[in-house]
Amino acid sequence: MSAKITITWAVPAGYQPGDYARLYGNGGNGDIDYDTPLTNEQFELFQDGGGIYGWGYQPWGHTPWGKPWATKVPGWGHLPWGHSPWGYGTTVIQTQYTVTQCGTYKFAFKLFDKLGNENTGIPEEAEVVIHIAPPQPTGLKKVSYNKDMHILVLEAA
Repeated sequence: MSAKITITWAVPAGYQPGDYARLYGNGGNGDIDYDTPLTNEQFELFQDGGGIYGWGYQPWGHTPWGKPWATKVPGWGHLPWGHSPWGYGTTVIQTQYTVTQCGTYKFAFKLFDKLGNENTGIPEEAEVVIHIAPPQPTGLKKVSYNKDMHILVLEAA
């Protein structure tokens, strides 16, 4: 059996056209291996010519007008629409990753400029605990059942 994990990341402001991300993980155990990406896919940060800044996170989104200092209400930059692709920035990266074993899976997008140079920042990591049900047994037949002792004996068919 297997499980599909959907990984979503809103790209913040501060990147340039041509920049991209790659997905890294830990295989269900330990720390993320930042030397080997999980896939060969490069996620463009400016998909289809996406913008450079999101409204909610531009500098004015962090002013009194944009923050919750507005008169007894959240500021524009911190309202729900400010926490959408339009408010965060360029685009939202979303991918699915299939796992076949139980484990504590960690994921992170490492960012690169258009020339392939790594971003010097620390990637934000996300963690999910996966429990995969074992396959249903097949070909078993009842040999005996002792209802007083609650003992069931099965054998392979």
